[in-house]
Amino acid sequence: MPFFIIGRDYALQFWNQNWYLAFFFLLVIGGMNGYFLKNWKLFSLMEEENWRGIQKYLEGKLEAGQKIGQQEARILMNTYMVLGQAEKLLDLSKTLQTRSPRLFRNLAVELGVPYLLRNDPEGLANYYQPLYAEKQVKQKNWARFSWALALLFAHRFSEARTELEAFQNTSEEPILFLLSVYLLSTLKGENPIEQARIQEQCVWFRSKYSPKQWARYVDRLRENLMVLVLSKFIQDATAWMYGKSEVRHGG
Repeated sequence: MPFFIIGRDYALQFWNQNWYLAFFFLLVIGGMNGYFLKNWKLFSLMEEENWRGIQKYLEGKLEAGQKIGQQEARILMNTYMVLGQAEKLLDLSKTLQTRSPRLFRNLAVELGVPYLLRNDPEGLANYYQPLYAEKQVKQKNWARFSWALALLFAHRFSEARTELEAFQNTSEEPILFLLSVYLLSTLKGENPIEQARIQEQCVWFRSKYSPKQWARYVDRLRENLMVLVLSKFIQDATAWMYGKSEVRHGG
């Protein structure tokens, strides 16, 4: 509290007894200033929306043998997407896998989106199956779902069904629940048991999320490159779930 409210004597006594708080405060302020000074060039390029400049700056750091943090890696990933250079994500994946294995594991699932964009079953399988088996990989469920897509693309329908059905036993990631139900509906054939089960899952899903609630949920996931790349697929699955020709997200 200010001197004029608590009194000068009390304030001096407080700071004499709690001097370490002021020291800690100065350390925090100094750290923040140091962080912004260290990254001022990157922040300036971002403010200008100079995507080519951002790419050159961050790739230059990597070429010079410097490490980049997760925030910088994500900025570079998004820059590649903005510039239409998604294939460069695979180069970044190889670099991080060698130099920063922990960072690679955090971002590996999203770094593989070029295989989705290519509709490349072999590439998807070779990239995502090992990730799904890796214990420390983040977004492991997305890795498994991508592996299921690889099986579908390769017309290995029985195996794909087994993988997709695994998402029906959990509500941890509702978007994967929706996508898996949608895909399973195309594989159900004339089996009445499977048809009834899918119908039950749809009823449960619609009771949990109204169309507006679901649209807000999806919008919160926009930073995930998997969601971005599969946005049309997600829209189709959403329209199918709610029985509408169009369900809008982001507005």
